[in-house]
Amino acid sequence: MWNQRPLNTAGPDPFGLASKKTGGSTLSAESVKCPTCGSNIVFEPELGSMMCRNCGNMYSPDTMESRGSLGVSKEHDYMGDSDITGDDKNRHEIVCNSCGATLIADENTMSTMCPFCGSPALITRRMTREFKPDYIIPFKIDKDQAKDIAKKWLDSRQYVPWGFKNKCRLTTMTALYVPFWLLDCVVHSEQGGTGKIGGRALEVTAKMAYHVKGVPFDASVKIANKLMEAVEPYDYKDMVRFESKYLQGFYADKYDQVPTDITNRIVRRIDKFSRDEIGIISHRYQEFEVRSEKNLTWMSDASVKYCLLPVWFMTVEFEGSTYQFAINGQTGEASGQVPTASTTDKLAAIGRITYSMWKFIPVALCLLLPVIMYVISFNGMFTGSTELAPLVRVLSVIEPILVALTVAFFVTIYVCRHISKKVRTGADLSNDFDKDPGLDSYLDSTKPADIDVKETELRFAHLVTDGEGNLYGARTVR
Repeated sequence: MWNQRPLNTAGPDPFGLASKKTGGSTLSAESVKCPTCGSNIVFEPELGSMMCRNCGNMYSPDTMESRGSLGVSKEHDYMGDSDITGDDKNRHEIVCNSCGATLIADENTMSTMCPFCGSPALITRRMTREFKPDYIIPFKIDKDQAKDIAKKWLDSRQYVPWGFKNKCRLTTMTALYVPFWLLDCVVHSEQGGTGKIGGRALEVTAKMAYHVKGVPFDASVKIANKLMEAVEPYDYKDMVRFESKYLQGFYADKYDQVPTDITNRIVRRIDKFSRDEIGIISHRYQEFEVRSEKNLTWMSDASVKYCLLPVWFMTVEFEGSTYQFAINGQTGEASGQVPTASTTDKLAAIGRITYSMWKFIPVALCLLLPVIMYVISFNGMFTGSTELAPLVRVLSVIEPILVALTVAFFVTIYVCRHISKKVRTGADLSNDFDKDPGLDSYLDSTKPADIDVKETELRFAHLVTDGEGNLYGARTVR
């Protein structure tokens, strides 16, 4: 196939193929090598770059200039006791037979229950892989403080089942250092859309270049990414070089994923920052529609650090189900998921009960009162009695009030039913993980940021008015 494929001489030639005589040679993946380590490199669509899976270096697909690296110094596996480091000789691994979690602890720290699944089926063994984080942020929140934060956070949850806040039982509480990759890079992004101002329609293109610093990505497949994003940000002023003393009395999780394994997650989050920025730009227009097919984001000057960040993990049990939430061990930020009550909209619940029990009573009274007044009046005309006249007047006043209350009753029922779905949606969002803190927490303000917005006019609508200035049409001029 490659022999029959013509060489595109009009496009970029980063590998110098156009200057070579191909003859009968076959173009293969091995023709493209990493300039740093010599391994094969491939184009990563998410990154918009050529990347080496071996060393993690990234290159421009047009010029092969370096765009930084997502590579890290990988921890090697221990083959025997002779090659284990001195620090790791004083540590051990705690492995869960149920979920496969592997925790690192010092020689004096043991565990009776897995912090992830709650299983007591744990095995302690010697270290099988080197453990060498670059940095660590030590715990600032102790166990008692974490319990108080957890109680306040649970009390603040809305739309939970009756008794959840009082009857839920804390089953596990673990202080864990979670492995994170901290990303520094320059973000290049082109975001497009169509904006309208008055009768003008404009093609809007925003080109942005800005620096981000310390964007965290958890490196453990056992922990929900949204949960870790929800307890951000961390204050990196407390970040120090990793030393064994910070691990004493705590557990640390091992990374399961290196940065080159999570490129799609990295770019997705970086791209979200850029889309949020185009959302701010869109406020200058009366209407704005994003053109997703014109959006492009890529990185340069990328680098990563391996850091352990402190998190309190707590698991509560309620009616046979378990719910996990987390607390930032440095700032105290809490988040997690709690159950949502089946009757989230209290107004709708009250409306349904009232409607089922009393829906016929107000209608019956509205119909019965005129009959009663007619019977009384009819009886008074034949008997000549005037004693019942005051009663008729009172009932004639009550009747319109009762009709109004009945109408209001049914309107209330309709409104309660109409908003119940919206309230349910709001309840689910309220009881779900919090959103990540956004770009402002990681924007490197010490370095320049460039935003260039270009507008191309698509059409202009000329407003047509009559002699008195009243608008009655528009004529489009392209």
